[in-house]
Amino acid sequence: MRAGNALLPADLLVQFGPWRSAVGAVPHASWDPLVWDGIAQYYPWRLFAAESLRAGVIPLWNPYQFCGTPFVANGQSAVFYPLNAVFWLMPVGRAFGWSAWLHLALTGWFAYLFLRRVGADRVGSVAGAVVWQGNGFFVAWMHLPTVLCTAGWLPLALLCVERALAQGRARWAVGAGAALGMAGLAGHPQMLQLVVLMTGAYALVRGLAPSLRVGVSARLARLAATGVVAVGVAGGLAAVQLLPTLDLLRIAHRTFTPGPESYRAYLSHAMPSAQLAGMLLPHAFGHPALGSYVGQDNYAEFAAYVGIVGLALALWGALSCRTWHARFFALSVLVVFLIALGTSVNGPLYRWVPGMARSGGPGRMLLLGMFGLSVMVGSGVSELGRRLGEKKGGAWAGFALLLAALFAGTWVWRLLVTPELTELRPGIAALSAGETRRAGALCLAAVLAMGTAWRWSRPKLGMSVLIAVLAVDLLLAANGHLHVSPMGSVYPAFPLSEPEQGRVVGNAKDWPSNRFPNAVLPPNAATVYRLRDVFGYDSLYLASYRDFAAAVQHGDPSPPLNGNLLLARLGQVYGLDVLSLAGVETVLSPTPVRGLKLELAGAYYVYSNPYALPRAWVAGSAVFVPSHQEAVVALAELGPMPDCVLITGKEDMGGVTPSGARAAAEVKDLSVNAVEVKLSGRGGGYLFLADAYAPGWRAYADGREVAIRPADVAFRAVALPREARAVVFRYEPAAFRVGLFAALATCLLVSAVIGSRITGRGQ
Repeated sequence: MRAGNALLPADLLVQFGPWRSAVGAVPHASWDPLVWDGIAQYYPWRLFAAESLRAGVIPLWNPYQFCGTPFVANGQSAVFYPLNAVFWLMPVGRAFGWSAWLHLALTGWFAYLFLRRVGADRVGSVAGAVVWQGNGFFVAWMHLPTVLCTAGWLPLALLCVERALAQGRARWAVGAGAALGMAGLAGHPQMLQLVVLMTGAYALVRGLAPSLRVGVSARLARLAATGVVAVGVAGGLAAVQLLPTLDLLRIAHRTFTPGPESYRAYLSHAMPSAQLAGMLLPHAFGHPALGSYVGQDNYAEFAAYVGIVGLALALWGALSCRTWHARFFALSVLVVFLIALGTSVNGPLYRWVPGMARSGGPGRMLLLGMFGLSVMVGSGVSELGRRLGEKKGGAWAGFALLLAALFAGTWVWRLLVTPELTELRPGIAALSAGETRRAGALCLAAVLAMGTAWRWSRPKLGMSVLIAVLAVDLLLAANGHLHVSPMGSVYPAFPLSEPEQGRVVGNAKDWPSNRFPNAVLPPNAATVYRLRDVFGYDSLYLASYRDFAAAVQHGDPSPPLNGNLLLARLGQVYGLDVLSLAGVETVLSPTPVRGLKLELAGAYYVYSNPYALPRAWVAGSAVFVPSHQEAVVALAELGPMPDCVLITGKEDMGGVTPSGARAAAEVKDLSVNAVEVKLSGRGGGYLFLADAYAPGWRAYADGREVAIRPADVAFRAVALPREARAVVFRYEPAAFRVGLFAALATCLLVSAVIGSRITGRGQ
């Protein structure tokens, strides 16, 4: 990657205003809502974390989206993941490429070590590692860095479990826990769940298998000790991330009701059997970067390509290898694909495995299938090389027949199915023809390499050529999936100045899944420019704030198929009074908006809101409602009330009797986690702060703690003592403090184990 470029899909960003009119020549791009997350979520998050940490502040709270939202508790922020130091130490845009290369190198090395441990030779281990690094699932998800950062620790966890069970030494169980703990800190809960599931299944089957060559009681003791130590270390290391995330999950917008309907919804995201063709032709249903993909869901959900030669080697390994590990991973691949295809195998997992019902769908289990296939490739290459070295021509002939059968499958697909898909997207015909020819060339190269190796008794040379064929196959399949953009197009200079206290909102006429939305200033851009946005885009945000956003929109505030996104949309009536309550001073829109003052017209429109309330103000009275739902109803019926706040909870506000007097309030942000409101004039009344309410916030009036209550559904209010001259709000969630203590204690334990090992070697 050239200097000055970034591994970021900024070509998608500049299709939106206000950047489209500022970058000159706008590059061609096809809309991909999953790849879009790389620039819409991960870049703002990494930039915000980097700037906060450089300033010496742990960013527990993000004040720039959703009128404020928990940040560390959003697991994908990955603030405490050690390898994210590349983002904190270098320019954030450049760090995305470095992070990807670092994790690809590490996970490839881990896979190599694991394959060597389970019996593959050096050449086979390299082949398996190459396939694991370049598999289609990783490539398709590359712009969501937490996927690779989390899943990349799987082979190391398996390696440590293998050695712990085989040798019965606690330090390897600690290593397995450290690997799982790193995966827990890396920031993708669903991938973490899959890593833990595979590690647990491997440990259980391996620990009970007679192949350990120890007695039953010894096997059970090793299995129990390994499990306890690994789980304890993993949980301790990741507690600083997992405990805040679990705490937020209780009050987040995502809801789940178990039952037949939720199970059917889960299975609706299973992989259609026809899309198994993607294992022969990587873009059998079209290429997302070309705008020709016509398969179900997003392309990345079912990306299962390991190369046509790699697939042949995996099948060869499954058919020819008789080791315990080869059989285990062959069976695991079969089970994974049965799960991904939505068969009845899902039932027990959905009901009995914690968190599986919330994982979105069975298709992402394909990650584990990619690892199993990589292990089978390593076993297949090792076995094929051994047989060629023994001059067994049947090995060459059998492998050649497998390649011929798979290549015939690509021709059958091209002749029978591609014409139907071409009617949906004309470009698929040329794509399919090109990939079929490429498959033929790769298969021929593999057969020639094997034939030469057999003829001249040079199996290692033949296997090395085979690895090169594997790498070329995967690199060609990855073409077009990685977006590399000039740094100048990564959030170019913003044309508006920041309001001193007020908020902004970017309007969206629509937000479809199959083409670029018609929108200006899409969610999370405000975090980059340190603007305060009333909406946002996050995998976890406060449920109470979603209810407030629904009041703004007079309906569902999210677009279809993406409940993680809150939008202002022109298709619905603006809740101008509710927006004014949130302190929205500026609105950017692709089309005209009624009821606001026009400030700029051109490629997009900029409006000011003359009715915006200050971010903080003092009310003389309050209306109390006992529950959140009643507050939602009251806000809808009464609307924001002048000189009055709507407070959820009992009327008792800490024993303080408010007066009807009003005082002026001035807001000063002490840090991203703390806000000071200075008061002038007479004391008493109710201080309203238009920042989102969340458990963990504490308020201090002149140094004395006062109670914070939810106000107007989603915001904060405190009853002011008469003598109060300033109120300081600090975000101090208990879950973070407990998790930090547990993580530090576990780090000391792991350091002691490593230190004792080093000391032992030195003696």
